[in-house]
Amino acid sequence: MSIRQLIEKVLDKWPAKIICFLLAIFLYVFHQISLVEKKSFVVPLRVTENGMVSHVSQVPSSVSVVVRANSAAINTITLADLSASLDLNDITEVGNYDIPVQIRISDRMREFDPMEIRVFPEFVSTRIEIKKARFVKIKPTLVGEVAHGYEVSNVEVVPSYAEVIGSESIVNKLEEIETTKVLVSNATRDFSTEAEYMVVNKLLDVVDKGPYKVTVSVKPSELEKVYDDVAVLPVHLNKKLTLVKEIPSVSVKLKGSMLNLEKYSPAINAITADLSKITEPGIYDIPLTFNFPKVFLIMEKSYDVVTVQVDFIPENSESKTDASKDSPNANEAVKGVDFSGGAV
Repeated sequence: MSIRQLIEKVLDKWPAKIICFLLAIFLYVFHQISLVEKKSFVVPLRVTENGMVSHVSQVPSSVSVVVRANSAAINTITLADLSASLDLNDITEVGNYDIPVQIRISDRMREFDPMEIRVFPEFVSTRIEIKKARFVKIKPTLVGEVAHGYEVSNVEVVPSYAEVIGSESIVNKLEEIETTKVLVSNATRDFSTEAEYMVVNKLLDVVDKGPYKVTVSVKPSELEKVYDDVAVLPVHLNKKLTLVKEIPSVSVKLKGSMLNLEKYSPAINAITADLSKITEPGIYDIPLTFNFPKVFLIMEKSYDVVTVQVDFIPENSESKTDASKDSPNANEAVKGVDFSGGAV
């Protein structure tokens, strides 16, 4: 057969032959498509920034990956066969970047044919800044209230500082990092416990995340309390003398532990006036003696010295005699009184 005859035979009924050829291709492609299935995965997105820069804005925590392969292969693919990352190691300048999402597959997936992989989104936009390291204080996060009448006097953390690494703008503003919760509820004494770094900003890397040793010091709370109208007890007055007027009461401010002051009431001898040196009628300035328990400090008092007027007890007055029977004098009033300062 000559070349001319061959060409004529090929071109004979060529429209029908082209249609058959295209139909065959279509049937082949359709058959291949019918054998391919797709499967979607949500893959965690890891940021690799081992160089001199760090990203500032938040990036997605995961990306969507769609894998197409034949049904036999697609059923064997798991999340462990896929990984997604953003690589910032080659970036050296500050600026805004669209970073491509890199997908890595396991070795066994490389043997699948046919196979197609698509990722959404393909790029992640973020701002890049120079990386900086700095030491900042570690602040314990105290939770709860100590027991009534107590307070936290000091909190110590060992180590007291931690190194943080991140973008320059974030690290420069950071003064301290906080720990996980340290419970102090109903505490009445010092105690130690352990706590770790509490992740607040995922853009910040803390080199030593703990555990840290936290020591909490607890002490009784102090309180100042005013006692108004505390009576003054006159003592050791000569039996022949009597007070013309009652000694005015005194206002006193005491300082001490809250628990002690809340239950304390001044005793009858809390404030006394010693009249033992008075031997005859007259007006005298007598210093007061304050007999409050030693656990209290006297912060303020309305006065330290009292002016008293004394006179002889009338011997011929029947009314005075009767009154004296009903109202004992200063010496009789003080009998049996405990001058130890009173109980708290």
